[in-house]
Amino acid sequence: MDIITIRNTTYLLNPNYAAHFQAEHFEPAWWQAQNAVVGQSHGRGITWFVQLGQQQGVLRHYYRGGWLGKLLHDRYWFTGWQRSRAADEFRLLQTMQAQGLPVPTPWAARIQRYGWFYRADLLLQRIPDAHDVVSLLRTRPLSRDEWHTLGQTLQHLHRANIDHADLNSHNLLLDKAGKAWVIDFDKGKQRPAGGAWQVANMQRLQRSFRKELHLNPTLHWQESDWQLLLEGYGSTCSKA
Repeated sequence: MDIITIRNTTYLLNPNYAAHFQAEHFEPAWWQAQNAVVGQSHGRGITWFVQLGQQQGVLRHYYRGGWLGKLLHDRYWFTGWQRSRAADEFRLLQTMQAQGLPVPTPWAARIQRYGWFYRADLLLQRIPDAHDVVSLLRTRPLSRDEWHTLGQTLQHLHRANIDHADLNSHNLLLDKAGKAWVIDFDKGKQRPAGGAWQVANMQRLQRSFRKELHLNPTLHWQESDWQLLLEGYGSTCSKA
């Protein structure tokens, strides 16, 4: 990881991306001016999909949730860039990639200090030809093999002691080759072995599928699909 500090801003760079680095890469308006925005998604804020050479990237700004989000929006208490949300996620992604886990490649992170607070952004490589599970379930049911693949992938994460802080159906992807990926590791951690957090992860994911079905009764998901995922996971997780 390369580190560049310019006044009150620190950039973390993947060495494979460093030759392409420009500070403007963290500004959506710059990508728009280059006609390089290829899509966007909406959550707490806008996530931008951008074209960089032959690859696509994902530009994400960090926003707070809950009641603090209403008060502070995108500001976090500054205790050093090393302990920022962006730096934590950047390092965790690098650790997982070194272990061969199917997660996005981090390109760069930006941490901007404003007095007692900071704001942060993360730039990732977009996973080619991949769609989140919910978008797939809106159009078709998943096969038994696809559910098993998703379960096996989650088991691999848990065997590596990776705790995904927001494991939900939108953070699971399948690419056109049928490979499963996991995204969005903000507040994720690599924990010591053991503990109840694996079960909590899986129960959170099950609630997410149930919520999506409640929001869209035509979704191609049913409780038996969850059992297929658990077969792939090989888990004794209790039912939620």
